[in-house]
Amino acid sequence: MSIASAALAYGLLVASLTSLGSLPAVLGRTVSERGLDIGLGFAAGVMIVASFTSLILPALEAGYNVDVGVGIAAGSLLMYILDRVLPHEHLIVGFEGPERLKNKVRRSWLIALAMIIHNIPEGLAVGVATAYDTKLGLSTALAIGVQDIPEGAAVSLPVKYAGRKRATALALGVASGLVEALSVLIGAAFFSLARALLGFGMGFGAGAMIYVVVEEIIPEVFREGSPTRREATLAFFIGLYVALYLDVLLG
Repeated sequence: MSIASAALAYGLLVASLTSLGSLPAVLGRTVSERGLDIGLGFAAGVMIVASFTSLILPALEAGYNVDVGVGIAAGSLLMYILDRVLPHEHLIVGFEGPERLKNKVRRSWLIALAMIIHNIPEGLAVGVATAYDTKLGLSTALAIGVQDIPEGAAVSLPVKYAGRKRATALALGVASGLVEALSVLIGAAFFSLARALLGFGMGFGAGAMIYVVVEEIIPEVFREGSPTRREATLAFFIGLYVALYLDVLLG
């Protein structure tokens, strides 16, 4: 499979699984806060392992020792900047971004935007892994795609609970998946052409995902006094094992 066709297939896969996670908002199903916490704990485990097995370690094995280190710093720095520039909101941490925009955008949309921001580094990680090796891209896409299901729910359900139409909630979930698919295509296209920057790109995708886990997901899921800390921790390790052995089986 060529890099272009693989990137298209993997992009459609992650977009479809994100949209699948958004379906409860349309079908009238309820997902509790406990369920979302467990799902995001699982997502955190997948993202941490995928950052290393799909990006950092292959880049180091290929000799991109300096490039990958610079890329990790650049990826985390970009996410830090997006955190400060784009208005978004977390259920527990609260509003982040320019204060002047705090009351200008509906809270449900701000929460949805926070999850959409997560999808950019995830899609980029799949794209750059695909540019490096299409088989590695497949294991990365499967791992990221599985954890996109709870993230899709985390995009759509707050919009539904805020009283918006079900179609609007689903549309936001689908849009977040399309953003991720677009990131896959851009990452694969750019780094397949600029192969001299491949090591940097692999570090960049890893750094961005690690930032999202440490700065965004963990404070939400493992907040003080959370009734789901133990379940979310267990889900974290399940996600870790899923990502690890997908890489082993498909590597």
